[in-house]
Amino acid sequence: MPDSLHDALARPDAAPPPGVAESAAMLAEVLATGDLIAAAVDEVRALALTHALAAAAPDATVIFCPGSDALPGEDAPPSPANVGQRVSALRRLRLLAGETRRPPVACITTGEALARAYPAPADFDAAPPAVKQGAPLDLATLYDTLTGIGYLADERVDEPGEVALRGQVLDVFPADAALPLRVEVVDGTIAALRCYDPADQRTVGEIDARELGRVSEPPTGERRTTLLDHLPGARVIVSDAADARRRRFLTLAADAARRTPKRALRDVIGEEAWQAALAERDVVTPAREGEPPPRFAEHKAPLRAFATLARTARDAGERVVLLGSARDLRFLRRRVARALKEEPAVVAGWTEVTKAPPGALLALELAADRGFRRVGVLAVAAADLLGSRAEREQVAGGPTDAALFDVGEIRVGDVVVHEDHGIGVVAGLEQLPGDGDTPGGDAIKLNYADDGVRLVPVGEADRIWRYGAEADAVTLDRLDGSSWQKRRGEIDAAIAQSARDLTALAAERAERDAPALDPDPAAYERFASGFAFTETADQARAIAAVRADLAAGRPMDRLVIGDVGYGKTEVALRAAALAALAGRQVAIAAPTTVLARQHLETFAARFEGTGIAVAGLSRLSGTAERRRVKAGLADGSVQVVVGTGAVAGKGVTYKDLALVVIDEEQRFGAADKDKLRALSAGHVLTLSATPIPRTLQGALVGLQQLSIIATPPARRQPIRTAVGAFSPETLRAALLREKSRGGQSFVVVPRIADMDALAAQLERLVPELDVLQAHGKMPADAIDEAMVRFGRGDGDVLLATNIIEAGLDVPRANTMVIAHADRFGLSQLHQLRGRVGRGSRRGQVLLFTDPEHEIAPRTLKRLRTLEAFDRLGAGFAISARDLDMRGAGDLLGETQAGHMKLIGIDLYQQLLEGALRRARGEDVERWTPELQLGIEGRLPESWIPDEELRVTFYARLARITDAEAVDALEEELADRFGAVPDEARTLLATARLRADARAAGIAKVSAGPAALALEPHNGTQLDAAAFGLEEKDRRFLLRERIDDPLARLARAGELVQQIAGG
Repeated sequence: MPDSLHDALARPDAAPPPGVAESAAMLAEVLATGDLIAAAVDEVRALALTHALAAAAPDATVIFCPGSDALPGEDAPPSPANVGQRVSALRRLRLLAGETRRPPVACITTGEALARAYPAPADFDAAPPAVKQGAPLDLATLYDTLTGIGYLADERVDEPGEVALRGQVLDVFPADAALPLRVEVVDGTIAALRCYDPADQRTVGEIDARELGRVSEPPTGERRTTLLDHLPGARVIVSDAADARRRRFLTLAADAARRTPKRALRDVIGEEAWQAALAERDVVTPAREGEPPPRFAEHKAPLRAFATLARTARDAGERVVLLGSARDLRFLRRRVARALKEEPAVVAGWTEVTKAPPGALLALELAADRGFRRVGVLAVAAADLLGSRAEREQVAGGPTDAALFDVGEIRVGDVVVHEDHGIGVVAGLEQLPGDGDTPGGDAIKLNYADDGVRLVPVGEADRIWRYGAEADAVTLDRLDGSSWQKRRGEIDAAIAQSARDLTALAAERAERDAPALDPDPAAYERFASGFAFTETADQARAIAAVRADLAAGRPMDRLVIGDVGYGKTEVALRAAALAALAGRQVAIAAPTTVLARQHLETFAARFEGTGIAVAGLSRLSGTAERRRVKAGLADGSVQVVVGTGAVAGKGVTYKDLALVVIDEEQRFGAADKDKLRALSAGHVLTLSATPIPRTLQGALVGLQQLSIIATPPARRQPIRTAVGAFSPETLRAALLREKSRGGQSFVVVPRIADMDALAAQLERLVPELDVLQAHGKMPADAIDEAMVRFGRGDGDVLLATNIIEAGLDVPRANTMVIAHADRFGLSQLHQLRGRVGRGSRRGQVLLFTDPEHEIAPRTLKRLRTLEAFDRLGAGFAISARDLDMRGAGDLLGETQAGHMKLIGIDLYQQLLEGALRRARGEDVERWTPELQLGIEGRLPESWIPDEELRVTFYARLARITDAEAVDALEEELADRFGAVPDEARTLLATARLRADARAAGIAKVSAGPAALALEPHNGTQLDAAAFGLEEKDRRFLLRERIDDPLARLARAGELVQQIAGG
């Protein structure tokens, strides 16, 4: 059915029209006359339509109902978030069905969701638990209720379907919510309901009430219904592609039923039942109208071209409406008013557009990647006029630049480095003996070699640094200092020399000039419009930064960091376009021939029609081809070359090279990178998916500018990750499901020795699938051929070792099965997982363990961590928890890498930062005021039961250097754990006093019943008279009788704060 809404619902990507905005306009026209159910090809498209339709029809109710993300016949249940969204949607539909006078309702879903059987609408009558500010509540009862309906208990609630109870605070992540909720009870009444960020656990806002959606579905039983039964009377729109997905799902379910009869076909709606249900409904097919407007941004004068078309359209009686974000519409309305002598009138929905008088000039806040036409309407997107400058949708969450260099959290079981004692393991907390009736504070217990134990008072925890390796992978130091002190002295001297060299290099580089690359804006916009998707906010910022760098006339050395599949390649493409369109040459280097081949195809396709010649150089290039490319680079006829390190190889010369792009830079050796950098006298752009430690040195010293892409592509979904014992039935179902939706699958093993047995099993299980193989003992050309073929879409399954961990981009690959997953490291598993789900469809990863061998608890915890971190952008969180340093030498050079391995990344970073500041002539003396107050605070177990959390907060508190940060931490603790108890207030007051003493230049604060004594740090001058102090032997005394230790602490804090100027 060409040119119809069926096509709109079928397109998984945002590229060719009809786009999401046009689809939403079509649906809004149908919705204006009654309820509808519309099925898109997949969840990405369905979600985008849901948001767009809600904006286009603000008076209607728009509900997204996802299908199950579990495979047919699979033992593993669907994810809690998936269940929560679906149950919430069906309950809302049930409630709305009972209302007689209500706005129209739209249910947006997918083809696979239509194939599923559902419980009867009446099964959703029961209301889930709910909380409301001011209402009475027993937290223990609520906790029991939630765990009884499927919520999982966890100390840290950061994933849907989790709950934790700590005293009078309950954290819960409702399965159907975007953010978790913190419920605080005082005297049996709800005092606060706060939504918080799952990443940093801090409050982001308060709400009045919330239902806590179920994480399990009612059983279908005998009363199986279709999704259509949940919105009676609604018209139905199902795209051909969505219907094909529905039928494929039935085929998979039938196959699963043959292999697992106990699960049969009870969870699906068969073809006959579906057709019968459809026959009772009004099935509609709205049609597209006319051709979309041109991309005005590609014209020399975009606004003038728009004004010409708008006048013609209005003269013909068409309504002209601008679509875009509020910011873009504000910007454009003023300019359009000048061009057309009339300001566009703001309307609230698509119905107001269609009902406006002929020739009206309007503006509607609706995200649109390009314009379109409907009957009597010309819709122009802000992106049509502004091109790449149009505002991109902001995505919540994701780490910031600052988070990149945060010190890793210290937890029980972590390998750490103590600055004075070396490498040990955190064993937990112990309470120190007190002084008389005063209880002692806590200490962090560190275990060392030869059964050595060191108790580190929590006030000195700033001397403990996370090492970043597993305990069984390191040699612990002995407490006699024999091994540690020698290493530490050598490292300090080497880091100081490295800092001096780096500082000199940064100063020298700042004096250099480079070509300013600023091509014709219209030509650049034409190139940018070839990007088939909407840029994310971070991606747009990175592109803008690169554009500014290249136009500045100074050498660019920018590092772009982003999780796998987050769009770093597009940043490289835009940079290459800026250089090539300005008449200069570009070299792009990738670490493998496979990745180089894929990049060559991508760059060649994007530069097609621009008049810019793109060529490749790698070992896959024939002799004649290499000769031709080298000649083209030398005479300038080849402007863009894509290859491996061969782009800097022997006999390669450039006529006018201005930009070098290094992709996956952490996988190049230091010598190779130096050779690549030496190619360009101008600009260098490096791309990396692994932020620490490989980006550490350059970013610290300012040698490289930094861009972080932490927001996922709008089309990309979290990868569903499931852990379980190996199951042939599940393996077959997963591979066939992927095949049925036109995709490809990876099957990964840890060792080459595992390949033959699994290949034979695949031959038995899925003889209908074409299986390719790749592993390290194959000839290099054979590996390249297999991987390039798979990347081009040949073959259904690639059976491989972790050789595919990096450098393979297969947009059609959405399923990965990892056998013996317990034999992989967490970072390896995350990198492997990044190979799937890179297109618009949701990826899934099955982590299989050996059913005949028991998995060690620590290993199982590692796998569960990956399963839990299946949200987008999890690479940052995972690398922080499982940091390995195998690639550090590639960036830092072997000497510095060796030092990093000896002392750990966090301490190395601290020492390097201090050495760099000293090399620049700054004063970086590090000292901590000593406090003798006769009182110690602590974080009581009754307030924060989790020992790991207490260790983490003690370490954070010890690193704080100013009183404002102590106040912020106190707010965070109260936010997360409720009212701060006296012991914790004492601990925080002590930390605040230490921070103020440092600011005031006081080295020691002593307090007894008769007086307070202050001892200044070297060179600090105190005005004794101004603060009522008596000076005696360079000690300053405040003679006041204070018998209560808490009152003494408060008085000391008040005095020192005054001296510090607070």
